[in-house]
Amino acid sequence: MHKAFFIMILSLLNFIPFLPSASAGEGTAGDYAVEISTKFGRGLENVITSPMEIPCTIGDELADHPQWGFLSGLGKGTVFMLRRILVGVTEVGTFVIPMERTIPRVCQEASTSTAGVQ
Repeated sequence: MHKAFFIMILSLLNFIPFLPSASAGEGTAGDYAVEISTKFGRGLENVITSPMEIPCTIGDELADHPQWGFLSGLGKGTVFMLRRILVGVTEVGTFVIPMERTIPRVCQEASTSTAGVQ
């Protein structure tokens, strides 16, 4: 398992020089390196913090619906956790393609602006 992961990372690092460069005035290679490292870190953050979706969602649901908020929060939290894991794994697997954040950080409302959040 570890050997396969190591080989995958090495093959991705060998692919980086063939990616389109930012020579057309769109940015520098340093910007590209920052963007892909940010995406990689964001993906790891999503995978590692995904279990926190359950207690956060349970708390939100209990505040809204004290009678059945625990059960609905447990169900929604589990679905949100699985979604966060999927997004995190996708971001780690495709980190060589820079992209903005798609979901807010754990325990933040979806309506929160993520324009400046990395």
